[in-house]
Amino acid sequence: MRSIYPQLFSVLFVFTCLQLHYTEGCTCAPSHPQDAYCNSEIVIRAKVVGKKLVKDGPFGTMRYTVKQMKMYKGFEKIQHVQYIYTVASESLCGVKFDINKYQYLITGRVFEGKFYTGLCNFIEKWERLTLAQKKGFNHRYQLGCSCRVSGPAGCEPSLERKEAKQAEKEKEAQTVVPTQRNEAALKAGRARRRGRGRGLKKGGPKQNVLLRYTELL
Repeated sequence: MRSIYPQLFSVLFVFTCLQLHYTEGCTCAPSHPQDAYCNSEIVIRAKVVGKKLVKDGPFGTMRYTVKQMKMYKGFEKIQHVQYIYTVASESLCGVKFDINKYQYLITGRVFEGKFYTGLCNFIEKWERLTLAQKKGFNHRYQLGCSCRVSGPAGCEPSLERKEAKQAEKEKEAQTVVPTQRNEAALKAGRARRRGRGRGLKKGGPKQNVLLRYTELL
């Protein structure tokens, strides 16, 4: 009886994708990395080093061999991930990894001790993640699972949004200071011009008197 579970899991996985997306292919709504972290049972960074089709047919299963670099979540489920399973067909939400090329951030779930993932999970090349996202997976996202980014109104902004706002404030401060300096320079220039103008007006009659006196001599 236990041998039919993987097949049932694949069927359920496919039907779940098909309920959410087109029948022609699998397209998933994007999820915020923090939500993906909190909703997943396993989160790892790994390099894919091999693959093998372990079950053929319309709901075939592909097994990828990975070299785990770091585990961020799921220690109580699997101590060390060696294989990742997914539906063989990309049109049925199966994911395709490049072999011996990149390190991936991979999220997914555990079924009967096996790590399953797909296109509806958050999967990204590690080098494409922002610095804030890398910090989030390393430590910060786990602190915010009690308040999801897509959760109810009133939740505090995500860490990435806070950092983005802070960066905007710093950028505004950098642009305000030169503007203030420019305004101060303009005011000083106007004051100098006014002073010069006043000096010329006051000195005008005296200069004329001296010229007339010189002419008389």
